[in-house]
Amino acid sequence: MKKLQIGEIPDFVMSFVFDEIKKIRGGEIIFVAQDGYLMNIEINNRRRIADWSDILPEIDDEICEKLKNKIRREFKMLMYGKLTIKIQKNKIIQIERTIQSRFTGLDGEGI
Repeated sequence: MKKLQIGEIPDFVMSFVFDEIKKIRGGEIIFVAQDGYLMNIEINNRRRIADWSDILPEIDDEICEKLKNKIRREFKMLMYGKLTIKIQKNKIIQIERTIQSRFTGLDGEGI
């Protein structure tokens, strides 16, 4: 496998993520960045007991492409931290970027 570029999310990873999004009724997918590189992906799938149907609506291909582009743009701006895709009722409702910073030279090395 070739080395990833800073801020890159490979196509095969994005395909995997959107296959998972199509299965999630509620939860989140988290992209973790370190030094600008994609380090790992966390998938949290929550289901309410009252909503146990396996019939999920399809996500339009055009909307998928727009979302993929948005996710890639947001991830490129992240050196350290997480990009969280929040899903409710099988729809992406929010993209949240959490930036982590380390402060050195203070009393104690870093926070």
